[in-house]
Amino acid sequence: MDFKTPFLNNREIEAEVEKFRKIFWGEYVPVDVERIIDLKLEMDIVPVPHFRNLCDTDALITSGWDMIYIDKNVYLDDRYRNRLRFSLAHELGHFVLHKGIYNNFKIKEITDFYIFFKQLSPKQYGYFETQANKFANYLLVPREILAVKKKKELRKVSELERVDRNTLNSYLSIPLSKIFGVSEKVIEIALNEINE
Repeated sequence: MDFKTPFLNNREIEAEVEKFRKIFWGEYVPVDVERIIDLKLEMDIVPVPHFRNLCDTDALITSGWDMIYIDKNVYLDDRYRNRLRFSLAHELGHFVLHKGIYNNFKIKEITDFYIFFKQLSPKQYGYFETQANKFANYLLVPREILAVKKKKELRKVSELERVDRNTLNSYLSIPLSKIFGVSEKVIEIALNEINE
């Protein structure tokens, strides 16, 4: 299949997130992704037992834009709350960035996803997923708010300003991940980006 994921750079993805956030959420953190999906977009979140084992993914949005399938274990276990939020935000990334692609492939259920996945080259699928991951990161960790929260955290630990950037970001990711309701890794990625 001759399929190419349209190229979107980080600024373009972040601009799409900002438009989305203005309409559906605002500048509050943590972002309540489930509320956006359920109340604002009126989509159903459908927990499916062993979904991750079935399709090697935590979540999947349908082409009808009315359902997001999610692994039931991830959905019900509070230990995976941050992962769930990121997975749902990732699917919103497909909703915003890849609507045309999904419409063309008519992804309505799990078997449709398999057919779609099998037709993509690993490279194109990688681009497709990376864009949705970037969208999720920008949505859950707005960079302006992150910069402000980072400065507050730095005031508490001024001695860390002398350590290298990676060590500092790793340390700051712990308290900041709690503020934004995401994993430490998601925060580290965002911190590395605002430090560039």
